[in-house]
Amino acid sequence: MTPDEFDHVLMPNTYIRLLAQEFVEHEVIADGTGIPAAQLATYPYPLTVRQALRCIANVLPLRTGPDWHLQWGKRMAENFHGAVTVAGLTAPTLGDGLDVFVRYMPGRVPYLDWRSRIERDEFHCTLMPRIDLGAATHMLIEIPLLVMHEYVRVMRPAPMRGARVELAYPPTAHRDCYGRYFDCPIVFGRPTNALVIPAAWRAIPNIDFDAIAWRNALERCAAAASGIDERDVVSRVRMVLADALAQAGPSGLPTLEQVAARLHCSTRTIIRRLRAIDSSFQAEAEQVLKSRATELLADRTNRVQDVAARLGFADAASFRKAFKRWFGATPGQWRGGVGDGESRARLSP
Repeated sequence: MTPDEFDHVLMPNTYIRLLAQEFVEHEVIADGTGIPAAQLATYPYPLTVRQALRCIANVLPLRTGPDWHLQWGKRMAENFHGAVTVAGLTAPTLGDGLDVFVRYMPGRVPYLDWRSRIERDEFHCTLMPRIDLGAATHMLIEIPLLVMHEYVRVMRPAPMRGARVELAYPPTAHRDCYGRYFDCPIVFGRPTNALVIPAAWRAIPNIDFDAIAWRNALERCAAAASGIDERDVVSRVRMVLADALAQAGPSGLPTLEQVAARLHCSTRTIIRRLRAIDSSFQAEAEQVLKSRATELLADRTNRVQDVAARLGFADAASFRKAFKRWFGATPGQWRGGVGDGESRARLSP
C-alpha cells in the first residue's frame, strides 16, 4: 500500500486522544490535520492514518526526553486497545493472547505489518512499517513492542529470561534507557522488529481465563476488523457540510474535493462509503441545505435574500425555486405555515 492509499484508511482516535491528555499544546498537535484543536481530546470520529501520523509528528518536539514515548507506553500498555485488551486479558493462554495482538492490532495501527512465527524453539511477534514513518519510527515501533512485553509480564509474572526485543535499526540515542522499561535484552540491527520469547511460554495458562468474556471479546475484535462503520465517515461528511453553513456571512457548501481534503481522505472513499448506505454527496449536501434553510428562516429577522446568500445560492429566486422543490412551498409560505408535513414539523417548537 502506498502512502497516498493511506489517505482513506481509518484507525481509532484513542491514541491521539490519549496524547491530548499528555500535552496542553493542542493547537500544535492538531496543526495540519483538519481536527479542531478544541476537540482534540474528545474528537468523536475515527482518524485517517495520515491524520494520526501528522499528530504524532507534531508531538515529537514537545517530548520532555528521548525516552518519553516509552514512559507513555508503559503507562497505557495494558489498556486502551479496545476489544483487543479484553480478549488478551481473558484469553485461555499466553499464546492465544499474543495471537489476538498479531491478528487484530493491525486494525488499530494499520501502518504496521504484524506477523508471528515459530522458529526452532522461539516464538517471534514481528512488526514492520508499511510506510515510511520518518522521525516517529522509533516511537511507533517501540511502543507496540512494549505493549506486548507488558502483556507477557502480566500473564507470566516472572523474570523474562530467555526473551529479547529485536530492533531493525542501529542503536538509538536513548539506548541506555531501555533497561528501565524492558525486562529483557535489546538487540539492534536485526532483520525485523520483534518480541521473541521461548515457544514453550505460549502454553502458559491464564489464571483469569473467562470463556464467555473471551468469546464475546473475539466477536468484538472480528467486528472491528471488518472495518470501521461506514456511518462514521458519513457523520464526518455531514459535520463538515454543516460546519460550513454554520459560519457567519455568505458561505455555501464546500465541494466534494474540499470535504475530502478536510477529512484527509480521497473523494472516491467518500463516494464509496456514501453509496454503501444508498446515499450520495449531492443527497447529503441537499439534506444539510434543507436543514440549515429552515433554521435560518425560523428566525424572522433573516431576510430571504440573506438566507439565500448564506446558503450559497446565486440569488433569492434560485433559493425560492429549490425551497419549493424541497418543501412544496416558498420560503414566505413556509413561514406562514404552508407546506408539506416535514416543513410544518420543523416549525414546531
